[in-house]
Amino acid sequence: MGIFKKAFLILVIGVKVGFGLEYFILEEQYLFKDTKVYAKDVFKEASENFLLFEIPKNANVFQIKSSQLIEKFENVGIHIGAKSPIVTFKREVGGNTDGIKAHIAGLFFQQYQNNNIKIHSITLEQITATNFKEENIKTIDFSTQLLKRKEGTFNIILKESEREKKVFFRYFIDATLEGIVLLKPLSGGESINYQNAKVVEIALDKISSALMPKSQLGEVAVRSYTPKDILITEDRLVKPRVVKKGDKILVDIKEGGVVLEFFLEAQKDGGIGDVIKAKDLGNKKAYEVKIQSKGRGELL
Repeated sequence: MGIFKKAFLILVIGVKVGFGLEYFILEEQYLFKDTKVYAKDVFKEASENFLLFEIPKNANVFQIKSSQLIEKFENVGIHIGAKSPIVTFKREVGGNTDGIKAHIAGLFFQQYQNNNIKIHSITLEQITATNFKEENIKTIDFSTQLLKRKEGTFNIILKESEREKKVFFRYFIDATLEGIVLLKPLSGGESINYQNAKVVEIALDKISSALMPKSQLGEVAVRSYTPKDILITEDRLVKPRVVKKGDKILVDIKEGGVVLEFFLEAQKDGGIGDVIKAKDLGNKKAYEVKIQSKGRGELL
């Protein structure tokens, strides 16, 4: 490390520099426990500890001008700067949130297990100013709608004696999902497979519709014309069309231990598992047929 970098670091952390002066930088936000805030609560390395101000007992958030704090420190010969014109003090409250994070992670894993979700981190910010013990958590109210976005608010219910209390949190999740993107445009009814699509990793942000999982490649088709580079969601999918209107469908029927096979004419398009109308080529009688595969069906 160069001599100038060393000098800069010494300056920032508040070690004595030229003429015996100290220099510190005020952060934009601090946490507090006691209502009386002293110099060493802001800068642990300060040479003197004196009362800066007192926060009202019922306040969970308190803001003060940086200029006011700068003046108080300079009165005792400590020189400071500030990152912003206002410094915010928030009451330090809470409890062990590991169980809450594990619960939320489990919900996301369950929701996106088919999309190979990878959770990098979950951050919780407690909104309601109250201390709690993990064993007092009765329920965690994390709605399914929250699983569609990377941040939001939820609450837990605390059971304390005979009373219940809601404690609100804001969550932030950093996660990635697997999705399917088309390599070329597809017409309605065309199958999505490894020849015309690829698996990509995307950041979990806002999920308006369920993503197509890679396990469906080769088993589904696009509902209508879909351009290249589109991230495929399940609302765009249909079963692959294996029978078209007018196609001949081979069906079989058992009579007295004998299997009879004959052809019917499809009256509409259909995919595997669909039940369609098909008519006899001779007497024109219509039957219901469940499509089993391309060109084959089961008479119902």
